[in-house]
Amino acid sequence: MAERSGPSVGSTVVRRAVPLTLGAMLGAGVFLGLAPAVSIAGPWTPFAVPVAALTAWCAANATRHQADSYGPTGAGYACVRDKLGVVPGRIAAGTGLFGHIAALTAVAGAAARYLPAPQPLTAASLPLLAVLLSTAGLRIRGVAGWLWLALTVAVLGVVTAACLAITPVDSPSIQPQGPLAISGAAGVLFFGFLGFERLTASVDRADRFSVAVLDRALPTVLLTTGAVLAVVLVAVSHQLGSARLALSPAPLLDALRAADAAALTSGVGAAAALAMLPVLLAVLESARSTGAALVSDGELPVLSRRAGPAGTPYPFDLASAAVAASLTLFLEPEQAVSIAACCLLVHYALVNAAARVLLLDGAKLPRRTACLGMGLSVILAMSMPVPAMAVTLAVVVLVPVAGSVRRLRGSGRSSRHERPAEEHDVG
Repeated sequence: MAERSGPSVGSTVVRRAVPLTLGAMLGAGVFLGLAPAVSIAGPWTPFAVPVAALTAWCAANATRHQADSYGPTGAGYACVRDKLGVVPGRIAAGTGLFGHIAALTAVAGAAARYLPAPQPLTAASLPLLAVLLSTAGLRIRGVAGWLWLALTVAVLGVVTAACLAITPVDSPSIQPQGPLAISGAAGVLFFGFLGFERLTASVDRADRFSVAVLDRALPTVLLTTGAVLAVVLVAVSHQLGSARLALSPAPLLDALRAADAAALTSGVGAAAALAMLPVLLAVLESARSTGAALVSDGELPVLSRRAGPAGTPYPFDLASAAVAASLTLFLEPEQAVSIAACCLLVHYALVNAAARVLLLDGAKLPRRTACLGMGLSVILAMSMPVPAMAVTLAVVVLVPVAGSVRRLRGSGRSSRHERPAEEHDVG
């Protein structure tokens, strides 16, 4: 965090900060979020993009302040636990962890769909592959990050050009699902802006940035992600129409077929699946940060403290990947996206609420930003599809109960072990 002068700040933003997050953001939102968002808001979906971006910006600012005060490892959870209490802390941890596991499920399912020859168990194997690569020490940084970002941009460029070059056939449009359609679509598209914590609260020392770098990098990556997402959304909607897009399992490939470019689908599909690999690794990193904080607080088994050759806690990673792999057998990627987005919106609502308390003695703007982020997160979460809200509610209720039961059992065992010694002393 030594970059202070203008030129060095700009070069750090371009060289390190942008590829670190932008590839993961684009790989998540554009490949996964279009169809479920359009199924909610129809042709009004582009208006949801800035709402999702604003929500992400508020959450990013909250996490950067929390990382400064609590350290980068599980900063959001630690702040919620400290400022709001143990139960809200467990809710924040549970929704954060399950949201990231659902995100692993969604990305793995989408990547399997885009492969030229998808197999039934491909999606289930991808989270485990991500753990293997992470444990082996794979880190997509620097030049590798730019190469993966270039691959993603090339895929999106080919699809966008093909969609706009051919006059589409007439396609029906779907009507928005009620007055909360835009906020519901924004909730889904919020999934595409996740990954900002790689900038604001990175556990890796090499990926920590100065305040000056963050001030420039955060708006850059969020605005770029929003712009690309909006352009691709308009292009694919132009070619498929909102009704066909809402039902498409692989929108970019279906748009190429509709644009008389079916010959490109194999290459584009393989490139798209490869472009989603950094997303899997980024989601795993984010889940690991909260998991490490839970281990430190004694909320997770001590087994998770064990680390592999690259220093990653492989038991925790394997447990997360195993749950995600199991969910791929029961959930479609679109369902997993909605569940992940809803859980993480609840998580960041609590993170913003805790940040507001943390910043009570500071400047007014960060405090008001946290208030805005809390309100937006709640509104977007309450506008999500009912199944996603039901799963999120189950996580909100069950995780604190499970934590309390485990604590009571632990204290009960301690009391039983101590009782004979106490009786001996009395005698």
